This record gives sequence, C-alpha cells and structure tokens, in this order.
Amino acid sequence: MTLNAEDLTLRYDDRVVVDDLSVTIPTGRITAVVGPNACGKSTLLRGLGRLLGPVAGRVLLDGSDVRELSGRDLARRLGVLPQTPVAPEGITVADLVERGRSPHQGWFGGRSAADETAIARAMAATGVLELADRSVDELSGGQRQRVWIAMVLAQDTPTLLLDEPTTYLDMAHAVEVLDLLVDRNLGEGTTVAVVLHDLDLAARYADHLIAMRDGAVVATGSPAEVVTERTVEAVFGTPVRVVEDPVSGTPLVVTIGRHRVRPDLVTATTAADDDGYVDGGHHLADEPALREVVDEPHPLVVEKVADHVDEVAATFLAAAPLVVVGSGDAAGGVDVSPRGDPAGFVRVLDGGRRLALPERSGNRRIDTLRNVVTAPGLGLLFLVPGVPHALRVNGRGRVVRDPEVLGLWEDPPPLALVVDVEESFVHCGRALSRSGVWGEKPEPAADVPGLKELLDAARAACPREEPASGN
Repeated sequence: MTLNAEDLTLRYDDRVVVDDLSVTIPTGRITAVVGPNACGKSTLLRGLGRLLGPVAGRVLLDGSDVRELSGRDLARRLGVLPQTPVAPEGITVADLVERGRSPHQGWFGGRSAADETAIARAMAATGVLELADRSVDELSGGQRQRVWIAMVLAQDTPTLLLDEPTTYLDMAHAVEVLDLLVDRNLGEGTTVAVVLHDLDLAARYADHLIAMRDGAVVATGSPAEVVTERTVEAVFGTPVRVVEDPVSGTPLVVTIGRHRVRPDLVTATTAADDDGYVDGGHHLADEPALREVVDEPHPLVVEKVADHVDEVAATFLAAAPLVVVGSGDAAGGVDVSPRGDPAGFVRVLDGGRRLALPERSGNRRIDTLRNVVTAPGLGLLFLVPGVPHALRVNGRGRVVRDPEVLGLWEDPPPLALVVDVEESFVHCGRALSRSGVWGEKPEPAADVPGLKELLDAARAACPREEPASGN
C-alpha cells in the first residue's frame, strides 16, 4: 500500500505550517519523522491521515486522493493516532479499544470472532489487559497512551500513522511500544510512519527518516544517511557528536552544550571540515535569536525576500564602507563589532551565495575571528553614509587562509572571512532617520540603490507563489 504527498500545503487559519511539500512513505517499512518543535511534523502526519485538509496539493493512498475515499474505507486501510486524542467521558479501556474495530463491523455493530481476537491481541501486546474494566479517565498518562495504541493496533490496518506514541511513557514502555511496531512491521508487513522527538530511538527503530525544519523536508534516507553531525546541526541548530549506538550499531547523537564539556571536545568542535574551512560550535540560527540579544538602531525589517545577494544588492554592498558584524561570543551571547573599510571592500562570490570580507589588524577584528571559529553564525549589517536604509545578511562565517580567496584583493589580507549567505533582506530607514545618525539633512548618495529598487530586485530574484485557497 503506497502513501505519498504531492505539493502539499497545510495551514491553520492564515498560518502556513507545511508549504509545497512532497514526500513518500516507503511501503512495508518504518518511517520516523524528526525535527525540532513546531517544524511541522505533527501537521504533516495530520495531513497524511486526512485529519487536516490541504489548501494545495494532495495526499494519495494507493494512487487515490484520500479526500475521495469514504470514511469507512479510509479507516480500514489507514490507522491514525493523533498527538492528543480525547476519550469519551467515562468510557472503559475495553470499550475504547473495541472502537478500533468499528470500520470492520456491520452497521448494527456486534463483535465477531475476528474482532475478539484483534482486541485481545492488541491489549495483550500493549500490557493493558488488566485495565480492561477501568475508566480511561482514571488512568495515568502513560497507561492512557498505551490504551490508545492498543485501539489503533486493534484497527488492524496495513498502514499506521502515529504521532509521538511514546509520549508519557517511561523508557521501558517506550522501547516496548517501538518493539511492538517492529513486530507488526516484520510479521505483517505493516507500513508505519511515526513522529518521534527522540532522535536516538528514531535512528534505532526506523528504516527511513524524514528530517524537517520550518515546514520543509531537509533530508530523507536511512538513519546512517540522515543522522550526521552536519545534518543534525542544520535541523536542530545545535552542535553535536554522532557516535555508534553500542546496542544497535545505529547512529547515536550526543549534544554539546556550553557547560559540562570536555576541553578536548571544545577544541574538536572547531576542527576543519572537508573543504578546509573552520566550522562547528555554537551559533545563532535565525534572526529572532539575534534580536533577543542585540539592540539594533533599525528594528523594522521591510521584508525577508532572498536567500542570496542579487546584483542590485551587490551594488549596495559595493558602496558600503561600514558593516556591523554580529557574532557569537564564548559566553553564548553576541559580540557586535563595527568595521570601517574603503567602499568596495566586500567581494560577492558564487552568484551572491557567498561573501568574502578581508581581515586586517585590530583588536575588535581579532575578537570577531575568534568568535567565528567557535560560533559560525553571523549577522552582517551594511550601511552607506547618508542612506537611511540598510542591507542585512545572515549566514555562516568561516575564517580562511586560502590564497585564491586572499588574492581577490589587490593588497591581500592575511586572513579572510567567507560568509555562506542564508538570508538577505532590507531594513527600512525609519529608525535611522529618527536617530539622526547621518545628520539632520543627509545628502543622497549617488549610485546607491534605493529601498524600492532593492526590494523589486530581491522579489524578482526569488519569486513567491501565493498559496492556493480552499480545500
């Protein structure tokens, strides 16, 4: 039985959570969907299970749009356990588990021998037989979760979708539930898709992983292919070490915080990666994180519209002799380093995907480089005297001594800062104008792109499609 999403867009009211996503759940295998909080994992599962209708795209079960299937037909083929199911008040455990058999029963109900067998097997497998006559309302969170799992197992469908089935379970019961899913998969060929927060359990029990961030799929594949240090850091925004699980031989993730870290590991986080650049350590992953710790005199962002520096924005950078560099410091905060250089000091590389800045002597610049070595996340603010708007670039910085890069300047610097661009956007000039930083009546700078010109060019470089309306 095949299950896949094509160009799927899901939203709650006006908030788009999953945008234009396509994914396939491999038949006859166990798939785990992983990612940070609020990345869209549960929303994707709700969309696959027809609990949330798409505003664009479709979900196909054996080639048929799930919206075209009857409720009974869908329930016989697809079992869904959402994140926070609600039981009818006063219902007993046995009665709740029996509800999993309703798609297989006639219009007037009545248990068949097959129903009795499925119910007993599901309750025994989840360890809730002794709770059969108790009210679900009286159970602990872990007991209640096992009852819900028994219900969806009793439904006996060829495909199961479970949203965080190990929630509320202690580690012993969590492993038992996942072992049970493997038993069902191996014994009956059941296709399983499960949302898990525990990346180590996901890597141990799943055949296939889907890693998500910000409503998009970042990586798919086997645990060995997805659970790498580079991918985990990109998805979760924290430095890690990946080692071999001594029990299963699958990837095991060890997070690296600011405290309780061996000195040799602190040094190891700054090791050079495959392309020779220095990488690793703590960094700010996004604009909101930077705003929490940096007081900026220009808080109003016009629009985030580009993932690179387009040609018009490059003209603005060429005219900017001033840049404010925000980089992570050793204490986990942000060190802001103002720089002054001759106009045209920055080099735009790879079609605006990378920037290169020369480094010369000066204590503040040395501090900036030290920070970048351990925390590559950077925010760059480019300013042109007399121009109220500013251009902001977020990305990951790398300190290089590559002769090819250093040779980009007529007077080669000893080092250069190379920034992989992740975001480029414009700050409007309201706060700068109010501050009077350029004087009461700044003279307009010649040959510097204006606010509208920058925005128009960015939109043209990165067009956006409006999500379709309706279900």
